Amino acid sequence: MNPLSLTISFLIIVLILRGVIQGSKKPLHESGRKLLIPVLYISSSLFELFDPSLVLTSGRIISSIVIGAILSIPLILVTQFERKSDGKMYYKRNVSLYVLIIVIFSLRLLDFLFISGIDPKTLGFLNNVFTLTYIAIWRMASFIKFHNTKSRTSKSWGKIA
Repeated sequence: MNPLSLTISFLIIVLILRGVIQGSKKPLHESGRKLLIPVLYISSSLFELFDPSLVLTSGRIISSIVIGAILSIPLILVTQFERKSDGKMYYKRNVSLYVLIIVIFSLRLLDFLFISGIDPKTLGFLNNVFTLTYIAIWRMASFIKFHNTKSRTSKSWGKIA
């Protein structure tokens, strides 16, 4: 991995962590649709499929999807939402989420450093597939959790008011 890619990856993780930290301070929109936006951004990486130099096998793609699905499980478990005193929904602060994000980015870095026998373009694409998988599963589950928490707390807020 060249220094420019490493620098860009580091900047991305800093921006993601900053976004998660600020996300716990800002209320989420009542529809929760913004939770799904990262899936759209990352899915644009699938356009790499049109690159004829990629050496893809079904085993490599399936293993990337399985790894992404496994990595999404702890993210789903630690992501929580809460309704604060202003009546709006927020991410619940959780240090475990920050640690998991750093661990996942470290795993991606280790992929690039230690996996050999796969050309860099193909390895990059496979990393994008597992990233898309864990983010898609995590964000869809978060969307469902958001709506479950919202409906559960709406009922209790209705009783209070």
